[in-house]
Amino acid sequence: MRSFPFKVKTQDIRAALRVGASVGVPLMVLYATGHIHFAVYAAFGALTSLYGHSENVQRRVETQIVVGAALVLTLAVAVAYSAAQGPAWLLAVMLPVVVVGGGTLGAIMGWVPRGEIFFVLVLLVIAGIPLTPGEVLPALAAGAGGALFSILLTFSERRSAADPRSLADRVRTRTAAGTRTLDKRQHAIVILIAALGVTSAWLLALALNIGHPFWAPVAASALMPALTSSDAARRAVHLLAGTIGGLALAALCFAGQPGPLALVLLITLCQTIAELFIARSYAIALVFFTPLAIGMSNLGRDLPWRPLLIERAIEAGLGAVVALATIVIGRLILARVSPAACADGER
Repeated sequence: MRSFPFKVKTQDIRAALRVGASVGVPLMVLYATGHIHFAVYAAFGALTSLYGHSENVQRRVETQIVVGAALVLTLAVAVAYSAAQGPAWLLAVMLPVVVVGGGTLGAIMGWVPRGEIFFVLVLLVIAGIPLTPGEVLPALAAGAGGALFSILLTFSERRSAADPRSLADRVRTRTAAGTRTLDKRQHAIVILIAALGVTSAWLLALALNIGHPFWAPVAASALMPALTSSDAARRAVHLLAGTIGGLALAALCFAGQPGPLALVLLITLCQTIAELFIARSYAIALVFFTPLAIGMSNLGRDLPWRPLLIERAIEAGLGAVVALATIVIGRLILARVSPAACADGER
């Protein structure tokens, strides 16, 4: 099979183009029909396509069905919170629940990318976008449509072995097997530490009143997978470097004040490139995830880019500090309570 630089194979190029289409097509449809203000919901639903990179088609469909359902559920909760203008204390309860839920599903299913970064992103960004009751259903439809289109693109791949009649049974079998093999005690310790770190980053960002407090917990959640690594310090540094590199790329991408169409194209390109690296180097993937996330958060909102980037940089630093402190403290706790949990790969 033909290969490209960095051991990227032809099949990887095809997969990247599929992932790019999964976000680009729904966004272009919304742009062309004059509904770009709902594009952020479709874009977050389309994050489904980033999961299951190294899996065969059948297993990837299973992964994406569970991921898509979880992302749409998270989006629905955030939409309801926004439309009801919920209190801050409720969001403080919802955030650790999403971290625990997303992290537990990921551990059971064994999916890549690891961690809860996209679930945290969806919850906090959508919860902060003002929404009227009449816009709830279109927003949910856009999010569900983005997730469903991603799954259908995967399902329609040539030589697909996915059989829709047995799909539900396979998902149940896989989740049951993952639940049986999961060390529940170790996982409970790890995921609660992660939830504490992510929530602490958000609360600290709120207290400092920087601007968009969701970036600090997003940065913290990006670093949390290093918690159970045998070389946690090195991985944390790599992930932090990826986030910083992503901020530099974002500053370059948005320096020209891209309009809605250019923004859609940038998001599509970043998601396409991120797919190439997501299973090879999470740090490099973060370089493209960062402008992807920033661009998605501003779809249809037309907020000025410069303050958004400055706030993102400040909060990335804040989230990184909280995450690194959490990792250090968490490693000490794990070494005492459950040494086996420090082995790489639990989360």
